[in-house]
Amino acid sequence: MEPTHLKAILANAVGATATQSQHDISDFKYGSVQVTGTFVGSVQLQISSDGTTWVNLGAAIAAPALTELDLYSRYIRADVTWTSGSITAVLIAKR
Repeated sequence: MEPTHLKAILANAVGATATQSQHDISDFKYGSVQVTGTFVGSVQLQISSDGTTWVNLGAAIAAPALTELDLYSRYIRADVTWTSGSITAVLIAKR
């Protein structure tokens, strides 16, 4: 039986500006991303159908927040812009 939920760490205690690894979300259509930490910076969620061409998903998240999402794409990743502190972003997706 296939899992009904996916938990993916989009950014794990990031302390530098970097684009994080992509995660395959093709089997999941809804979800939420929780951004936590004490930081100055932002997390820009990005989606892609081919893993090469990326499009921003909503506005950048610049403070701890929980954001609900429609996931109509194949991949998701976090593009982190960092100044100080530590940023974590976790995706919980469901079918």
